[in-house]
Amino acid sequence: MPSEALAGELSLNEIKEVISHWDVGVVDAVTPMQGGSRQSPKARIVTNQGVFVLKRRSVKSIDLERVRFAHHVMLSLGIAGLPIALPQFARDHTTYFLNSQSIFELFIFINGNRWQRLPSQAFESGKTLAHLHQVALMMTWHGHVNASCFHGNLAVVEALRRAPAAIQRANQGQSNGVENVCEQISALYQDASRRVEDLEFQALDSQVVHGDWHAGNVLFDGDRISGILDFDSARLEPAIVDIANGLLQYAARPGSKRNVPQWPHELDEKMFSSFARGFASVESHYVMKFLNMVPLLMIEACIAEAAIPISRTGMFSTIPGEHILEFVLRRSTWIRNHSQELVRQLAAEITP
Repeated sequence: MPSEALAGELSLNEIKEVISHWDVGVVDAVTPMQGGSRQSPKARIVTNQGVFVLKRRSVKSIDLERVRFAHHVMLSLGIAGLPIALPQFARDHTTYFLNSQSIFELFIFINGNRWQRLPSQAFESGKTLAHLHQVALMMTWHGHVNASCFHGNLAVVEALRRAPAAIQRANQGQSNGVENVCEQISALYQDASRRVEDLEFQALDSQVVHGDWHAGNVLFDGDRISGILDFDSARLEPAIVDIANGLLQYAARPGSKRNVPQWPHELDEKMFSSFARGFASVESHYVMKFLNMVPLLMIEACIAEAAIPISRTGMFSTIPGEHILEFVLRRSTWIRNHSQELVRQLAAEITP
């Protein structure tokens, strides 16, 4: 090892011991990787056989069957030609190393750039998600995947009930009237869930989906997608859920972390349309059948993404939870009030 620095929360001694379980040659360099969950530190490892990413997670938060499932999905998609950061097989023929405290995964490192907020890239992301869904239709899995959907999830309602207390603890006793905000958000979430059920969601077939399709999990080389990352949320559910979340994520307008109250809650119509056209360039019939579900599922996704982490710590990453919840209320209300417009826009983009 050429450096004695720490790779995030991964010490070099830890990396040296763990990496020996994979046949990757001699390690030349180790670099901490920024971004992602603070609970899952990563290091970029350069060896004489290639460049890899080592990831560590606590065994307390891991369902090993879900890890096996995610790796199976990634390997299957890679065989089909999608640009996946493939898990590497260890010497014992598994794709992970487990000790009493942690699980370690080793992935091939993929070069690429982050999304530049170009409509052409949003188009390619929608197109790639459609290809992923087509390949995933052919996958089989004989185990149990214990993963919940953001739709109709009572854990989200419970998280909104607990969020004010978590925010109060984080703010040392101040909650700033967030109880009313959470009640309004909960009403929006439950209304959207009921309306999705009224559209016969339970009758839809489930398949393998990515589960967390957003720009942070996609790498680009110009307009071409060079890498698809993070299958930790892969699960079995109707594909329309994955599509609705992708539309929400790519149509979200950016804002400064320092000024959350000024974040734009309106969706970016150009990005929304570009992502939809990209998906429809591969598969349009499926989305056409469930158009009216999309805005409702977007509301649920918007709320679920924020409610659960805030209920635990009172924060959303480094941002005070009350600021995020006020924003979620504004965005969810906007989507509800513009749902018919979004349905018409989506129909116009995907109609053959």
